Amino acid sequence: METPARSSPDSSRTLLLVEDGAAEVQIVQRALRALARDVGLCVVRDGQEALDYLFARGGFTGENNPLPDLVLLDLHMPRVDGLGVLAQIRAHSQTTLLPVVMWTTSCEIDDIRDAYAAGANSYIEKPHDYERLRAVLDTVLRYWLDTALLP
Repeated sequence: METPARSSPDSSRTLLLVEDGAAEVQIVQRALRALARDVGLCVVRDGQEALDYLFARGGFTGENNPLPDLVLLDLHMPRVDGLGVLAQIRAHSQTTLLPVVMWTTSCEIDDIRDAYAAGANSYIEKPHDYERLRAVLDTVLRYWLDTALLP
C-alpha cells in the first residue's frame, strides 16, 4: 500500500483529497500552493485507502493520520466508490459530522441526488480549467475551514 502524499504536515488544518487521477491531484496541489493557505494536504488514491486513513486501518495507523477538517471526495473510484466512502463516514460517530464535499466530473442529476441523500455537504463539478479550479477550491476552503461553525 502506498503512503498517502502529504504537504505541510505541521499545518493547523488538514484536507483529505480522495482522488484516483494523478493529473487532478497535481492541479489541486498546485492550486493550494497558489492560494498560500495553511492547509496540510493528504492524498489517497481510492475509496478503500480513504476509509483506511479515516479509521486508522492498514498502513494508516498511528499519530501521523489526524482526522481531516475537510474531505474532497471523488465519486467514481476503484475498490470503493465515493458513495460507499460517504456512507461509512456518516455511519461512524467519530466522522459523522466531518464535512464532505463531493468533487467529481459527473453532473448527472442522479449522482447529485444520490450524493446529497447519502449525506454530502456539497457537490461540486470539477472545473476543467486551472483558474476556475483555483477559485472554486478557494471558495470551498474559505467556507468549510474559515466560515462554517462545526462541532
